[in-house]
Amino acid sequence: MSENWDQYADDWDTNADVIQYADKAFDTLCEIVNLQGLTVLDFGCGTGLLAERMAAKVGRIVCIDSSEKMIEVLQNKQLKNVETWAGELTAETLKSNPIFNSKFDLVVASSVCAFLPDYEGTLTLLKQALKPKGVFIQWDWLKTSDDSDFGFTDKTIETALINSGMEVVKVETAFAMESSKGTMPVIMAVASNA
Repeated sequence: MSENWDQYADDWDTNADVIQYADKAFDTLCEIVNLQGLTVLDFGCGTGLLAERMAAKVGRIVCIDSSEKMIEVLQNKQLKNVETWAGELTAETLKSNPIFNSKFDLVVASSVCAFLPDYEGTLTLLKQALKPKGVFIQWDWLKTSDDSDFGFTDKTIETALINSGMEVVKVETAFAMESSKGTMPVIMAVASNA
């Protein structure tokens, strides 16, 4: 999967739609969570556009992405409180990689979960990375029709969050993006490690 994303890494930060998505996700994040001093896991961070926006406020960010090239672009930004890791998130990674020794106040996943082969299994791993009462927030494309095989419905997200052991705070349409295909709504889920 990472090889597919590697090809986009060099131009990712110049894509106006990608920048706008990160801006809108960050704005909604700031409405929900006081970021000051938090430890954050940015899961599926890409080139770190969301991490860049959080870096000035949070204490520490660990960014993980399966694309080595996306991580290279992020590393070249030299953000002082950002640590990176290129690879897949697994139970073994959480247990043995020192970057994950401390649990996180906040886990964010921006436009990544719809691409996962095992969404619910990944949520279970992300829950393990959270501190008690820690918060998980995801943004993904809203599935707008039954014949679409991409995106999520609010019911799909709620069920997966509950099955992973998290407590659903809310699932709602957070913002929309305009494209040549029309308006594309973005769904946001907020959950806690109850």
